Amino acid sequence: MNKEKHRPHCRVRSLALLIITSFLFTTCQNDLENLPTEQAFTKEKLERLGDMLRNELLKQYEVLPQLSPYDTSIYWYLQTMYEQATSSMHLDRQSPVYNKWDQDRKWKVYILKSDDQQLAFTLPGGDFFISTGMLKCLQKDYELYALLSFEAALMNEGYLLAQWTMEYNSLTINNLIEGNDQPNPLTAEVLAEKMTSFVFETKTIEAVDKAAIENTCSTSILDPVGLVPFLGNANFENSKWLQTRPSYDGRVEMLPEMADHFCQNDQLGVGNYQRFVLNVLE
Repeated sequence: MNKEKHRPHCRVRSLALLIITSFLFTTCQNDLENLPTEQAFTKEKLERLGDMLRNELLKQYEVLPQLSPYDTSIYWYLQTMYEQATSSMHLDRQSPVYNKWDQDRKWKVYILKSDDQQLAFTLPGGDFFISTGMLKCLQKDYELYALLSFEAALMNEGYLLAQWTMEYNSLTINNLIEGNDQPNPLTAEVLAEKMTSFVFETKTIEAVDKAAIENTCSTSILDPVGLVPFLGNANFENSKWLQTRPSYDGRVEMLPEMADHFCQNDQLGVGNYQRFVLNVLE
């Protein structure tokens, strides 16, 4: 008798559980279906995100001032090299007219005062950050140029955005850009803090190496294998930059092979790096 009384309640509970499960499944499916695609992230949107991150980074780090003696030496030199290295990327001739980088928006260089960290990264929209610790690891013009090409290509080829959407999903990134309300929102402050912590896959690094070498060959007379000297430097092995951009097997040997495929450039520089960077940072 007691068993008979409990059966209707069991059926009700089972039905309720089924309804709740169906609702949650449908909600999750709808969320997945509504995730913004790569095409939703226009370059105008990425520039807005880059501006947000730049403002946060300038709060989080001490930056070498663009005053004497830095403005006419290290900043002038890095900005000149960066504009040359990113000239074809910034001009953006391959993109459709409705989705190009803003030609009036200068891609600027910022130097972080941090001798004990080797950091270098490009924000969406083109602004480039590099630490004094990284600058002191380099010796010649072609090494800097290779690094500039690499970091700019990492951003311009879409790998930086892909890393973020993998970490947070595209809806979260889009909500951040649009300023939409969302549960547990990702803030520009948090994303800026993590800029130096994202670890890219080795297959991504190999693809960016190829793009960076091709870019160096097309925009300069410098040897495009400028990453080789410090990839084999024992003092650089534990750097933050190399930890987040891990080398793939045979990278040091493969870079010259990639370079030979695109050009025969062999110039290392004329001593400007020593003059405008290392001498100023001493």
